[in-house]
Amino acid sequence: MSGPSTYNPKSGFERWLDVRLPLPRLLHDTIHTFPTPRNLNIWYTFGGILTFCLGIQIVTGVVLAMHYVANAGMAFDSVEAIMRDVNYGWLMRYMHSNGAVHVLPGRLYPYVPRSLLRLVQGAARTDLDHRRC
Repeated sequence: MSGPSTYNPKSGFERWLDVRLPLPRLLHDTIHTFPTPRNLNIWYTFGGILTFCLGIQIVTGVVLAMHYVANAGMAFDSVEAIMRDVNYGWLMRYMHSNGAVHVLPGRLYPYVPRSLLRLVQGAARTDLDHRRC
């Protein structure tokens, strides 16, 4: 922040602390009086969250691709080896699959007609209802 601080300690303890450790002054200047744009809101945090999720997908995908064998006869064995023999391979696989499950539908919904989505969701609901019986 440019210019002098606008923090004024109110009690003797705050003045004593401000002289020795200006932590309350730092918090006041960075949180209370920091200039922010008017159009900044909570929805901007989702860009950072999605970037983090994309980074996780890329890193786990590269690690899984290094251990995967793209052969019809050996694919299952390679996935089993990833789950059992690779250090934290089970965690990488589950992180990658959960990320795909949660990110992929959000990316596809704008391009799929609503009637098809309702049809698929309705079929999934009726399928679940039949399983309960």
